[in-house]
Amino acid sequence: MSGRRESRIAVQALVVNEPGGYRFLPGVPFLSFGAVAADGFEIVRTTFRQPRPFAAGLADIQRLLEESGLSLHALCGLELRSARPLSGKEFDEFNQEYTGRLKAAGLLVGDDVPVARTNVAFSASGTRAKGNSGAPEVTIHGWSHSRPTARGVRPAAPTFVLAGVPEIRNLRAAGLGREPADIVAIGETTADGFPTPAALRQKTEYILTSLAQTMRTLGVEWADVTGVQFYTVHDVHPLLADLILPRLGVAARLGVEWHHAWPPGVQMEIGVRGVRAEMTG
Repeated sequence: MSGRRESRIAVQALVVNEPGGYRFLPGVPFLSFGAVAADGFEIVRTTFRQPRPFAAGLADIQRLLEESGLSLHALCGLELRSARPLSGKEFDEFNQEYTGRLKAAGLLVGDDVPVARTNVAFSASGTRAKGNSGAPEVTIHGWSHSRPTARGVRPAAPTFVLAGVPEIRNLRAAGLGREPADIVAIGETTADGFPTPAALRQKTEYILTSLAQTMRTLGVEWADVTGVQFYTVHDVHPLLADLILPRLGVAARLGVEWHHAWPPGVQMEIGVRGVRAEMTG
């Protein structure tokens, strides 16, 4: 890593996760905003062939890490799915269970959850699935972890993973319960209640700006990105040519990955990562 990148990391409020082999940016009580590999480590990503129920999936992750000579402390990113969006009450209850499990596993650093997270509801249609038979099961779709780099291998760029970023201006304050969520263009909707094209543009532009700021805090940039994930059921194709791809810079050569999914309580999330290795397990 260059001196320029080291200095950019050093002056920011990143927290060292010594047993995990990475630094992270504290976020809200149930997630960090992102993690970047420490010197001598790299972050890799795994997608489960079939989503695992959360508790069983976490146990599978621990087993897989231990088989590789690592501990669960290496876990730095989780991609969660559900059949429908959780209600506010369901979301709060899941977060309590989630942070409780991470705390019981000894993964918290002080009072902070170091693991970045995306939590969306997969949808095969443009409508929100509804259910009255209890909270939907939350599953693990994918996960990221740190590992020591091989002897003699020096990654050309820092490896990292960010939490999915929604169109909420005061994300940290809202997540801490200090303020109501300030959602970009919240009142600009069509007759069916969906965001207008202008509102989608505002939301997308805000999220891309927020991602760039978070990456700067981690000491990385769009040139280091290897994957961009859009989570929305809305048509962002009209924004690709004149907004999205130009903002991605050289990362635009990789394209974007669209997940037809509902983020919790908002219309869109975007996540990014920069890794050397991705696996399916």
